[in-house]
Amino acid sequence: MSMPSTFWADAPTPVLATEQFPRILAGVIAAEPHDRSVLRIFGIPESAGSDATHKPSPRPQIALKLYERLIEAVLASGVVYSLRTVRVADDFYIEYLPAQRCLWLKYQQILGSRLLIQMTEEQAALFEKTARQLRAPEPDKDADSEAEIDTSSLQGEMALLRAKGQRIELPARRLQHYARIKALILAAGGVYSRNGFQFGAAIDVKEVLTRLRGGEKPNPKKARQAFFTPEDLAAETVAWAAEYLGDLAGKRMLEPSAGEGALAEPARAAGAKVLTVENHGPSAQILRNKGFEVVERDFLSLSLADIGLFDVVIANPPFTKDQDIAHVIHMWRFLRPGGVLVSLTSPGWRTGRTKAQRNFRAFVDNIGAEVEALPAGTFKAAGTNVSVLRLRAVKPVEGAPSGRRAGRKG
Repeated sequence: MSMPSTFWADAPTPVLATEQFPRILAGVIAAEPHDRSVLRIFGIPESAGSDATHKPSPRPQIALKLYERLIEAVLASGVVYSLRTVRVADDFYIEYLPAQRCLWLKYQQILGSRLLIQMTEEQAALFEKTARQLRAPEPDKDADSEAEIDTSSLQGEMALLRAKGQRIELPARRLQHYARIKALILAAGGVYSRNGFQFGAAIDVKEVLTRLRGGEKPNPKKARQAFFTPEDLAAETVAWAAEYLGDLAGKRMLEPSAGEGALAEPARAAGAKVLTVENHGPSAQILRNKGFEVVERDFLSLSLADIGLFDVVIANPPFTKDQDIAHVIHMWRFLRPGGVLVSLTSPGWRTGRTKAQRNFRAFVDNIGAEVEALPAGTFKAAGTNVSVLRLRAVKPVEGAPSGRRAGRKG
């Protein structure tokens, strides 16, 4: 493909802003020449001293990994389009124009292209240097090879990390930005384990590292509201439930949306017969590995015919979009008369104006629930500073005096 006929002064707006260059560089660093999800790059000078206007050699195998949402944005622009189902590796390639320091995304089947990014002089030099390094086999990870990488920035030091199996390996050299890198990897689901970070079997570690190098902040727990109950709070919450039952020995207990069983564990330790419900596959497997009985379903889809009644229900449901409200109301259906429900919730329902929030306030009053606000920062260790309430209610036994029900606190 030749350079588009557009005069450079009238060049179109790039898909990516110059400030998004780290995403492009991260793609080059993470490139795998044999990966069918990558785009090939053409037009890289052989060396830093090469004539920038030379004719590129035919399709050198240098790869640039791009995010699918970027491809979707390009297709939606109407400039590059497809007559059939698009396969990124087969249908698109990247052409680098050294004279203009830009990348064009091109379509191989028909005439069509889109300006991907316009780089600064410094960015273009770094891009060329990084891309040229992919022509040769990857060197051993030693001090000499690492010395070639510009580590003056966070993204530069990210380039020193390596994905190996289910781990992100740290380099031998000291990282200036280690504290920030560690925080990002922990938020992405890693657990520190001697010179690196271990991830669960269901995690695509290469993808996580590519996103981190591109400046993203992947946080799977935040994405699915998986802020697990801190250990001390879990033990206190289970004990709070047990106050109305004397003890939990032999009692049938339910933890809906159980995550990894933060509440189920102290309940089991207290002698409860625990059933957990969790629809996230990796978390459900962790629960099984811990020896819990697991129903791998969305809790809100379950009926009494599925799991029956319980003596106690203890939960820390997801908070967003009033999911906590829906969970608590649904939990109440699974509680046998005389049983106790304890759940953490957001405080939004107390003052919110939506129909669901107004109805929930009436529901809480009707069941005589005791409600207390937990101290600020209670969930800081779990990765969030969200405010949290805790409510407790006993399901009345028909004919029993109403004094058995919990009194509401302000």
